[in-house]
Amino acid sequence: MTDSSSLCYPLKESAQERIVHAAARLARRLHDGQVDKAGVDYFSGHLTTVASMGSTWEERVVGYLHDAAEDTPHTVDEVLHMLAEEVGTPLPEECVARLADALRLLDHHASPDRESYITAVGTCPLATRVKLHDLTHNMDLSRLSSPTRQDLDRLERYRREYDYLSSLY
Repeated sequence: MTDSSSLCYPLKESAQERIVHAAARLARRLHDGQVDKAGVDYFSGHLTTVASMGSTWEERVVGYLHDAAEDTPHTVDEVLHMLAEEVGTPLPEECVARLADALRLLDHHASPDRESYITAVGTCPLATRVKLHDLTHNMDLSRLSSPTRQDLDRLERYRREYDYLSSLY
């Protein structure tokens, strides 16, 4: 599922890597002290795993930041402003717009229910790719020492969502 035709303004590889590294530093700060369901540091466990699945710099940036508006007191606009500060230079408007669109769609608090949320994510190829990475990691129950009935039920929901999103592009 490559969407290179709609990549934001072409940036040099060095600029792309600076943005990815800045996103990682920002995500580490924003999620400091948070742990996942297995008790693993949220940044080094979940966020780094999701980001590492990205095949483009944008997917890696959104992978690091996909839960920032959901799990911290910051809005998407605030997160992107902090990202630009972390990079040390304003990001091209086209990039900010693409990243903002994906990050807004990936904030499930902005949707009335889970089905609307997944349907909305599916309207944006960048958000869809990152959500597929997120679901892939979330479906790995080997991270949990003793999966509960609730974990198994969630796994079934994740599989349905994964199948739906992967069928779109």
